[in-house]
Amino acid sequence: MSRETKFTILLHYPDGSPAGKSEYEEGISRVYDETGKFLFEVDGIFPPRPRTTSMDWIEKVLERGLADCRKRFILYVGSRYLVNVKKLPEDEAVEKLKEFYYKSGGKIYETWIRSVVRGVKSKGLMPPSLKSLELKDRELYQAIKTVLERK
Repeated sequence: MSRETKFTILLHYPDGSPAGKSEYEEGISRVYDETGKFLFEVDGIFPPRPRTTSMDWIEKVLERGLADCRKRFILYVGSRYLVNVKKLPEDEAVEKLKEFYYKSGGKIYETWIRSVVRGVKSKGLMPPSLKSLELKDRELYQAIKTVLERK
């Protein structure tokens, strides 16, 4: 969306009654209550648009396992999903990621997984969409695609 666009979004409470408005102009949203009193301003659009991409594919990969790229999946996708989307406690996320890794054998250090989980939690990192993975890490995307096409 262009930063030069100007528009107004009417805000509503969950019961449908008017809650005020948000005026977006030059990259800033100014929020007013139903009486027109200024409340606050934020960079970007307010309210933020809800995420429309599905993350069901991440659950499927965690259940089925990956033959290749498992550490990158843990680093960029699995840890972020379990900690910042599903809001699992650290120990539970670490166990799920270990189970995922061992489905295809090999050795992984719990301390590395724990470090990754703590890092993504402290930074609030969210998992990428499949589309952005396709653009940023083609090899990981192909490995995931192979798993998702399996029945």
